[in-house]
Amino acid sequence: MIEQVKGVLSVRVIMGKEGIDEVHIISDGTRLPKQLVRDIESALLVQMGINLDHKKISVVQFAGKETVPSGLSARLRLNSVKLLTEGKIAEAVVSIATGSNCFSGTASGPNTNKNRLKLVALATLDAIEACRGTEKFCLEDVQKVGVGGRDVLMVAVSLVSQKGEEGLIGAAFLGGDDRESAAKATLDAINRRLAAMEK
Repeated sequence: MIEQVKGVLSVRVIMGKEGIDEVHIISDGTRLPKQLVRDIESALLVQMGINLDHKKISVVQFAGKETVPSGLSARLRLNSVKLLTEGKIAEAVVSIATGSNCFSGTASGPNTNKNRLKLVALATLDAIEACRGTEKFCLEDVQKVGVGGRDVLMVAVSLVSQKGEEGLIGAAFLGGDDRESAAKATLDAINRRLAAMEK
């Protein structure tokens, strides 16, 4: 039912003992997240009689849409991704830019297929911290999912600030360089939050 709401590509509902705990939405980027959340709340109430708290609904828009959030004058963008391997160890080096300024980050660890993508995400967060200097980010997970017949890489990040801890999610289409997708998905998660912080 939720998938019929305009702008929704995919839905995942997490149930708890007392009903719906979380609703995760992947959108096509054509509508504002707040509009989608309101429509989903209304649809659940009218069609199923469920009064769901909007805080339980999270919306992810694709980085591939290249939409620049209003209120962010210098969006973080990806410059380059490098992955160096030596035996059992891999090192990711990511360069990002904001305006005319460039920042780089690194991360190293075991040289496995899944961990290489995590290292790229960690290196991206390291570069973001070098750029921002105030917020701290923690990588929670990197997962490949299927949406509408296409592969998508999703990155979950926690933002740790004076206000507490906040969960962020970013996504990017797969199909070319998986390492670049990992960096873009990480930036997607952070850029949307930075836009809200600067409003």
